[in-house]
Amino acid sequence: MRLTFRKIAYSILGVYFLITCYTGYLLLKRRNNSANERERIILEKLRSLTDTSDDLKWNPWGMEFENDHQELPALHHEAPAINWGVERVLGKRSPLDSKDNITDDVVVEIWGKAAIGLYLWEHILNGELEEKLGGVWSYGTKKINNIRFRFRTGPGVIPTKVPRKTENLLLVLNGREVSKVDFAKMWLDFLPTLPYLKNAAVVLLGNEQCNNDWIKPYLQNRGGPIKFVFLVYDSHDIDNVNFYQWPLGVATYRDFPRVDTPHLPVSSNRRYTCNFLGTVYKNSSRETLLQILKNSTHKSSFFIKPRFEWLPQETDESRDDYIRALAQSDLTLNPVGQNTECYRIYEAMAYGSVPVIEDHMTPGNCGVSSASSLSPLRLLKEFNAPVIYVKSWNELPGILEKEVTLTPDDRTHRRQKLIQWYENFKSIMRDRLVRVLEERFFNIKR
Repeated sequence: MRLTFRKIAYSILGVYFLITCYTGYLLLKRRNNSANERERIILEKLRSLTDTSDDLKWNPWGMEFENDHQELPALHHEAPAINWGVERVLGKRSPLDSKDNITDDVVVEIWGKAAIGLYLWEHILNGELEEKLGGVWSYGTKKINNIRFRFRTGPGVIPTKVPRKTENLLLVLNGREVSKVDFAKMWLDFLPTLPYLKNAAVVLLGNEQCNNDWIKPYLQNRGGPIKFVFLVYDSHDIDNVNFYQWPLGVATYRDFPRVDTPHLPVSSNRRYTCNFLGTVYKNSSRETLLQILKNSTHKSSFFIKPRFEWLPQETDESRDDYIRALAQSDLTLNPVGQNTECYRIYEAMAYGSVPVIEDHMTPGNCGVSSASSLSPLRLLKEFNAPVIYVKSWNELPGILEKEVTLTPDDRTHRRQKLIQWYENFKSIMRDRLVRVLEERFFNIKR
């Protein structure tokens, strides 16, 4: 009797154990299905937001006043042929390449989902790109210190195609306007589905009024996956802990070329004293600028090409006109747009044309931060860029009069100084990015 009772008890316990295991299995399966469903929804939303039909026509006329619709890199445009008259070698490119051979690599993936990714990769990191499938996606590798970077960009870079085993990620996003923010959020929501991800950071093209609060919940100190952000524009959030500042750079989405600055003929005479190409908006400082240029006694030496209505499409010819104007001008005039910082500043420096910048804080939430009291154009001022600032365009006639008194040697020396500064600035930005990644991702102190 006792034996029979024991058998019954063991049988009941066995059945109970099996039921418990099966119930646990069902709960795990349901949780996995739920997670897979959430991932599927995120992927579908990302696909729906990915638009590969953007028109990538060139527009140097004041795009900063309009929506920045262009996201994807175009095929590279070669710089137009320019008759310099002489050849002069400035010096050798260089600064950090000597460090690119240290062993014990760690891999950092860079996924470029905003056009500033090309400025980061090609102009700052000096990386090369290889196009695949006719430009559907592009890929490049670059070793700096002990980090091996792998850069991917193009419309083919979608969640279903990125490496699932990614451990360290630098994601380049556009947060300039609402539609871009929605797209960026989809990518950030996708990150937790990467099973091996250990470290993640963002390079963000911020809003021109510095309204970037949407990204803060994704920061690690708020429970999100992002350790830090490199942010474009003079945001008050820059603290060198959660937010570091990043330069706007050149308009790669308009296919601005990589300039072989070390081999620019810096001693040749340039055709124009200054240039201005842009849309002149009613009641803007550009009206004052245009009037001053028209009334100047030196206007025969200016390259002025204004228009009074913004047009979305440009041609190869107008792009080349703009580049030649930069390359053949001593000064490039930079009136403010939606933000004081504009592509034209960096494009002018790449060609050794001194930017004359309207030093005026535009409306919005940009300004000083806990890391710096300098604004606007914090980075340029922090590193003493050899540019000319004006508070008002009424200062321009005095600047133009001074230009007349400069000797060819004065102009050559100034051009050399500007080009060398810009090359060094890019190296500093490169070193800063690598150092922050080493410290924050890998706990490497240098």
